[in-house]
Amino acid sequence: MRSMIRLAKLLTAATALLAPVAMSAQQTIDIVYAGTKATVSIPAGITDVTATVEGANVSITSTTTTTEYTYRLSGSADDGSLTLYGDYKLTLQLAGLSLTNAHGGAAIDVECGKRIAVELVNGTRNTLADSPQGSQKAALYFKGHAEFEDHGTLSVTGRLKHAVCAKEYMELKASTGTINVLGAVSDGLHCGKGKVNNEHNYFLMKGGNVNIMGVGGDGIDADDYGTVTIEGGTVSVNTGDAATALKADSLLSISGGRINIAVMGNDSEGLRSRYRTTISGGQIDIAVSGNGSKAIKGKRFTEGSTVLDGGFVNITGGVTTISVSGADYTDQATGDVSHAMGLSVDADYRQEGGTISITALGPKARTTSIKGADVRSGGTLTTTAVPWTINTTDCLYDMSAFVAVNRQGSRLTDYSGCTVGAFAGSACVGYAVFPQGADYGIMRIYSSTTDAKPLTFRFADNGAEYKLTPASAVSFAPLSAVGTPESPLVLACGVYQLGDVNRDKSVDQLDVEILACKLAGKPHTGTFNSNYADVDGDGKATVADLAQIIEMITGK
Repeated sequence: MRSMIRLAKLLTAATALLAPVAMSAQQTIDIVYAGTKATVSIPAGITDVTATVEGANVSITSTTTTTEYTYRLSGSADDGSLTLYGDYKLTLQLAGLSLTNAHGGAAIDVECGKRIAVELVNGTRNTLADSPQGSQKAALYFKGHAEFEDHGTLSVTGRLKHAVCAKEYMELKASTGTINVLGAVSDGLHCGKGKVNNEHNYFLMKGGNVNIMGVGGDGIDADDYGTVTIEGGTVSVNTGDAATALKADSLLSISGGRINIAVMGNDSEGLRSRYRTTISGGQIDIAVSGNGSKAIKGKRFTEGSTVLDGGFVNITGGVTTISVSGADYTDQATGDVSHAMGLSVDADYRQEGGTISITALGPKARTTSIKGADVRSGGTLTTTAVPWTINTTDCLYDMSAFVAVNRQGSRLTDYSGCTVGAFAGSACVGYAVFPQGADYGIMRIYSSTTDAKPLTFRFADNGAEYKLTPASAVSFAPLSAVGTPESPLVLACGVYQLGDVNRDKSVDQLDVEILACKLAGKPHTGTFNSNYADVDGDGKATVADLAQIIEMITGK
């Protein structure tokens, strides 16, 4: 008898556990697209959800105020859509959906101002694109709050404005899979409802993978006093002209995750906030090649802004690596000139921890500009100005080298303001990064072929350049390494700098006159040395070298 009673109790408990599952299945509305048609299946027990279907265009209205329904979407349509109306939270399941709106409007428009759970069903690939005509804000639009989760993949193209837009907040949970923005006329991911000082406008990323490319606006934008917070996951963004990869209208905070940003457009930014940017963790890599662009911008707005007197940057942790190779940018409307820069802060810069390494490549790129207080109580900020521009776009091969410089009989131990460049002919193919406190530099040397090209080296010291002579000849060899941290390749630095044609230990007007006479075949006074007249390293003294010497003298 006791065993039968125990069995009955177990059956009752099991039934109680299974009941919610059975109820959940009854609360799922299936929407299946098949070419030019769509089918909506509403369970018989649901009376407060109605659907209208015209071809592959579906409109659903829910009047519930108590039940969270799940809408499961699957199938494919080249000209279809879904519009959801309701006043209660819901779940949107994307379970293998390919949906394009070709006639006008969004692919999916959720006109519900509540929380929308978006499940990217594990193992599925989902693709959305809106029409280039209409008045929609995005290919995937939410009137309320969007919370993404599950491990599937979503790829979105915004052909009129944004790719994905939430009128209030947008959250990517730790379980989120992959979201790809394949293109957008405006922003990739956008949140903001057009209401000033509304605390609900934020973008929060706890996990997942986000890849954004081909956008005409910003990568991720939290508008209208919005905040951007990255706690985990991976974000990769490429920016175009006058755009920002991660932009917050008030606060930008990064405490974890991996962020990869390529700022290729002119007058653009990698990270920007209108009040304060805080980095307390994570790994951030930003490559800037656009003219006048900034890797990190603390922007102060004084007029027509939801945030006034901002522009602060605080660093307490994380590892941030920045390279800048852009030149100056001139605003055609105002005539203002801005520099390509690694760190540009309009207000105060405070660093208590973390590591920031900034390398500026080329004569125009800059490392930092801090207009307010510069307060550093911890962490490291390392800046390296490399006077040469290096093009690695077509370079599929590389090698490594550990180098040190011997100057006037002594090996250098302090490389502040200095760097070493590797050259193949006149082209810079690598530069050295010197770890803090180290007496050697680490180089990656690039090539577009596997040919064993001979390499030469130069030493840049606060604007002056010198030839370096290695202890033995070095040629490019892919996947090889020259030297070690314990025994680096020692490069002997010459006494005379490049451009010092007459070797009087000064690059001045006399050098210009001697080289100009030599090129014109006219007599000149003073010594002429072709090794130091060959500034660009092409093996001969030319008019191009004369121009570079003039640039050295004038600073232009």
